Amino acid sequence: MKEKKRTAKIVQLLIKILISAAVLWYIFTKIDLVEIGQAMSKANIGLLLVTLFIYIISQVASSYRLNILFRLIPVELNEFTNLKLYWLGLFYNLFLPGGVGGDGFKIYLLNHYSKVPVKRSVGAIFADRLSGLTIIVTFILALLFFIDYSFPYKSFVLVTIPLPVIVFYVFMKWVLPHFIKAFSSITLWSVFVQSVQMMSVICILYALGIKELYRYDEYLFLFFLSSVMASVPVTLGGIGAREFTFLMGAEYLDLQPDMAIAISLLFFIVSVIPAIPGVLFAIKPRRILLKR
Repeated sequence: MKEKKRTAKIVQLLIKILISAAVLWYIFTKIDLVEIGQAMSKANIGLLLVTLFIYIISQVASSYRLNILFRLIPVELNEFTNLKLYWLGLFYNLFLPGGVGGDGFKIYLLNHYSKVPVKRSVGAIFADRLSGLTIIVTFILALLFFIDYSFPYKSFVLVTIPLPVIVFYVFMKWVLPHFIKAFSSITLWSVFVQSVQMMSVICILYALGIKELYRYDEYLFLFFLSSVMASVPVTLGGIGAREFTFLMGAEYLDLQPDMAIAISLLFFIVSVIPAIPGVLFAIKPRRILLKR
């Protein structure tokens, strides 16, 4: 039985690698890598450093949001311990996307060293992820109304903006009632996190010298849409999914495809850099929970 599960995981990993490779190959046939490289090399370094700082703020806020749910398990982690655990997860998510992943490893550590029931920790992490996704979809609906693209019943989009939050509340109430007390808190923190990440993308737009402010809505719409696509587990850690979304979206919205890909790549680089220090906690991860 274990051998079958291991084989199934290997097959799934290989499929994800193949899909990511195919998507990247398609993207590279549609863009000019030289132009993208030139655009990225000319980007304002100062603004990119600001982008990095802003992104780190969003991750610290995400860590705090998750700890709100952890306290309801209940498991008492001080903010610094929780932050180290969160950063370890970032490292695993980025550098071991085909394995257990950061969330799975956090669940293991909490269960093994703090005796936290797996079901409770899974519920907390799932609620955390779902709260972020809910606000991302909400932002997508809000931006959809402002993008320069016509479709039937466009004004109806305004009515749908609150729906993701309503659905999230109903889901929490019926599926994760143990964490419903944190609904308002994690929703507000998710709004903050996604707003801060939106600011980081705006900094990238400025850094690349994109001066058409009236097109920022389109770029931000593609950014949030690509975040949703990257979370779909069909590629290796979302590799290629984000870029593919930017590429196809740029064609539909009459944006510069090369510049859209440059935005995607710069944001990916910005997200990778803060995750690297997580290797310090990956060396002996048990120390995170055993030495508080």
